Amino acid sequence: MHPRLLWTLDKLQASLPLLAAAGLAGFTWWLVQSSPRDGGPARTPKVLSEPDYVLERARVARFDASGRIVAVVDGDRMAHLPDRDVLLIDQVQLSVRDARGRGLIAQARHGEADPQAHQVWLQGQARVTAWPELGAGVAGSGLPAPLRFDGEELKVDTARRNLVSTRPVKFIRADSHIDGSALRYDHASGVTELDGRVHGAFSQVPR
Repeated sequence: MHPRLLWTLDKLQASLPLLAAAGLAGFTWWLVQSSPRDGGPARTPKVLSEPDYVLERARVARFDASGRIVAVVDGDRMAHLPDRDVLLIDQVQLSVRDARGRGLIAQARHGEADPQAHQVWLQGQARVTAWPELGAGVAGSGLPAPLRFDGEELKVDTARRNLVSTRPVKFIRADSHIDGSALRYDHASGVTELDGRVHGAFSQVPR
């Protein structure tokens, strides 16, 4: 064998322990860096964007302390998004009523709601009808006519029984109507506030 080749092999053989030690040290450092540290910041969980369950022809109901139903949400399809903890609802219908019989009936093409139906967002041809008392709107009842609110986006707070929108809304009562750029309606007091550009027509004085 050539003397120079023998000399090279001897040098390589002599350096093998040093190379092995360096490789072992490098692997140990990588292992320590990759291992979780006690007391260190927790890793952020992966955010889910897909529904974790989907229901067809579903209903969500909320009850008060006495067991009386105070809010019911129906939908052709409900999908729960775990990252936001909301229900996406197709063909949503909402019913809210208090102990005195005053209620809100709502519908829209789409909607969102928290799982307890405290907050319901109506989207797409949204309509909310407010019934001041049981039997309101019946001829000869002597009760105030129901109120109707039409818009593309309406938000209903079922606990406080109020309605808000930052989009154009049409307010209708009997044969009268008013259009506004934004709305706030409180069902307990019966007060309706329309903001922005407001215009309408009264065919008769509402009772």
